[in-house]
Amino acid sequence: MLLLILSALLGNLGPRDLVALQSHRAELEAHRNQLIADNAAFRTRIQKLRSDDRYIERLIRHELGYARPDELVYKFADDNNDETPAR
Repeated sequence: MLLLILSALLGNLGPRDLVALQSHRAELEAHRNQLIADNAAFRTRIQKLRSDDRYIERLIRHELGYARPDELVYKFADDNNDETPAR
């Protein structure tokens, strides 16, 4: 009888494995929730790219540095950089 109890408590599919599986499940659920949030953000961005011309213009200006011919662009050096700005 004692061997049967020890086997149930310490063997495969016992309480120790149950705790480990519950911990692993919590990690997987957190990862799934993060993926769901990322997916929603990507869907929003795709929708903006398909329909919002101002959003596209803002991306082009920011990421590619484009400006209209009649615009004057000011660029400021970061104060956080340890390098001296080029003159």
